[in-house]
Amino acid sequence: MAVRKKDGGPNYIQAEPPTNKSLSSLVVQLLQFQEEVFGRHVSNPPLTKLPMKCFLDFKSGGALCHILAAAYKFKSDQGWRRFDFQNPSRMDRNVEMFMTIEKSLVQNNCLSRPVIYLSSDIDPKLLGKLKDIIKRHQGSVTEDKSSSSHVVVPIPASLEEEEWVRPVMKRDKQVLLHWGYFPDSYDTWIPASEVEAAVEDPPSPEKPRKE
Repeated sequence: MAVRKKDGGPNYIQAEPPTNKSLSSLVVQLLQFQEEVFGRHVSNPPLTKLPMKCFLDFKSGGALCHILAAAYKFKSDQGWRRFDFQNPSRMDRNVEMFMTIEKSLVQNNCLSRPVIYLSSDIDPKLLGKLKDIIKRHQGSVTEDKSSSSHVVVPIPASLEEEEWVRPVMKRDKQVLLHWGYFPDSYDTWIPASEVEAAVEDPPSPEKPRKE
């Protein structure tokens, strides 16, 4: 049930505060649900997956804080006793919860809608499909490459046969590796001793990353 904060505002968690174990379990369930319902193997996903970086933002008032707060508020508003991501009858409501979470992240400047620059070298037939996909996932297209968050170019005639990775984050003795041509939800933590390359700087319009 919901309880009230001392300032009179609503507190959207049950009377017994969640534990670190229950919060970590909820995060795992959220990640698993979005992979199964919005993942790259789904032909027409209803939403775009939330970026993994949002789940790795552990700052007070950071993205993960807003994800969990929005989830608990939605649970309270629905009158649910618990989260249930396996029940088919809850599918639509769970998708709606992710929409609420995404909206909260955008409102709190933890997530930006993608602004896409499409190369003029892209085949015109493919260009139309890409614009439809961008619109469906609430992105926008720009003619100004310098103001874009992503740059889309034609697929190379011959893709590299070998897999490639790059280190994108280091925490303690672990390094997070990003795999080429995969979303960041597939990034992998490995011991820093196994990585020779340095962690790369964040991308910029002048120096975009190859994905």
